[in-house]
Amino acid sequence: MLRSRRLRRAAVVAAVAGILAALAASASTATASTATAQKTSCSFTLRIGTVLPFTGGLAAYGGNMDKAVRLAIQLQNSALKKAGLSKKIKVVLVDSQDGQTQAAASVEAAKKEVGEHVNVIIGEMASGATIPMAQSVTIPNHIVLISPTASAPEITTLKDNGYVWRTYPSDTLQGRVLAEAALEKFGKGATINVGARNDAFGTALEQLFVAQWKKLGGKVGIDISWNPSQPTFDTEAGQLVSGNPAGWVIIDFPQTFQQFAPALVRTGKWDATKTLMTEALKDGPTLDGIGQPVLGLSGTAASAAGGPAGNAFHALWNKDVKGAQPYTGFEGTAFDAANVAFLAAMQACSASPAKIRDNLISVSGPPGTKITFQQFGKAISLLQKHKEINYEGAFSPVDFDKNGDISSAVYEIWRYDGNSKFTTLKTFTFKSK
Repeated sequence: MLRSRRLRRAAVVAAVAGILAALAASASTATASTATAQKTSCSFTLRIGTVLPFTGGLAAYGGNMDKAVRLAIQLQNSALKKAGLSKKIKVVLVDSQDGQTQAAASVEAAKKEVGEHVNVIIGEMASGATIPMAQSVTIPNHIVLISPTASAPEITTLKDNGYVWRTYPSDTLQGRVLAEAALEKFGKGATINVGARNDAFGTALEQLFVAQWKKLGGKVGIDISWNPSQPTFDTEAGQLVSGNPAGWVIIDFPQTFQQFAPALVRTGKWDATKTLMTEALKDGPTLDGIGQPVLGLSGTAASAAGGPAGNAFHALWNKDVKGAQPYTGFEGTAFDAANVAFLAAMQACSASPAKIRDNLISVSGPPGTKITFQQFGKAISLLQKHKEINYEGAFSPVDFDKNGDISSAVYEIWRYDGNSKFTTLKTFTFKSK
């Protein structure tokens, strides 16, 4: 009897031990399965195209913008290689097309790149080219479009189904900054003359500025616009200097202003030191080409001073980029555009434009671990584990809002001192409401 009880007890102990062993094995399998799930295995090729102004009104900037995109892609692929992922994931620049700073060329360029099966297009710089390109090509074809500098307020309200983004602030902010700069330069209640190029950028910013200037108690004497492609500007220059204004606000692009400035000089009534312009004319080679008549010209511009990784990017640019035009400070916008597209694809585990679109807000702002381009390895590791990241850009923190606009910007008032040198007179920081 005693032996029988011992045998039964041993059998029970053995059974319990077996159950416990099975549970432990199950738990171990579950843990391994969870760990595997946390580190997602992706396989895709992100295909990027650029449509940028290698010719036309903003040609002074287009080449550097394209080089900034290429630099970003180089860093991305390097990080993927170090992470052991380069056989499964890669980023390629499919094509670089000249948008020519105008609508028709940009539309045709975008059509070509859609035919080349791009997932993301970075471009154009000018609003007047970006908007028709989006409406005619990228939106109907469900391609993500990220403009590095298009600033027209109209972009915010495009019916784009979330496919249009930009890494430069809306002129809704610059209208306010330009009015504040005018108040500081000309004084309260001053009468100024205003002139602008007649396109999506110039017309919209002119209207925003005038409204803000009048709110601050300012007055407008002459308010005119011109066709950027007209052969001469003597008539418009004569109108712009008429009366006895305290100064001028002129909204134009470099290529046109190179022709407009001599017409202003010929009037004998224009003074560059009493003139405010915008970021497009913060271009040393263009102003150097005009020379003495534009010394002391000043203006407003969104500044890379707001970019958490701005200094590191500038240092990298100087070290690695060869054959570029003089550094302008706007290169970071194109660099950031390529980087957020890459990180959104990594988070989505896909190069599908729809999935990139759906992840751009998440990777560009809080919550999440802050990372810069110098920490792509860390970003890749976190995203593989389904952890959130917050990209901190070269030009701005980015932090896209629901309309595809960046949510904060630093603006500066600049002055041209000759020989491609500029002085920052003052800075303003704005955050979206």
